[in-house]
Amino acid sequence: MWKGQAAILIEVVDTPDPILVGEQTTYTIRVTNQGTADDRNIKIVANFAKQIDPVSAAGATAGTVSGKNVTFAPVATLAPKQSVQWTITAKGASTGDHRLKVEMTSELLTSAVTEEESTHVY
Repeated sequence: MWKGQAAILIEVVDTPDPILVGEQTTYTIRVTNQGTADDRNIKIVANFAKQIDPVSAAGATAGTVSGKNVTFAPVATLAPKQSVQWTITAKGASTGDHRLKVEMTSELLTSAVTEEESTHVY
């Protein structure tokens, strides 16, 4: 008997962009289960390059900032059509074209899904 299938979507948006060195931007990470069954143990890890420093993290689960990485506690269950959201506040550290790399894993996914968002620091 077929019981459905989870289908996880990740979106990452920065506001504002571009920023000056020393200014802050906020990255919003949204994960939505577009499918018809639960997914479990959804984990989010964000990796920053040299141009931007993460300052704080908040959202659906607790976030931990460690150097250039932000790790969020897993979401136990994401039901069909349900969304969860996190935010990361970050500050421009040096000029350049920064790429925030966000990796998502879950019980459904056999390998990490990666989403990137560019932010220009001038």
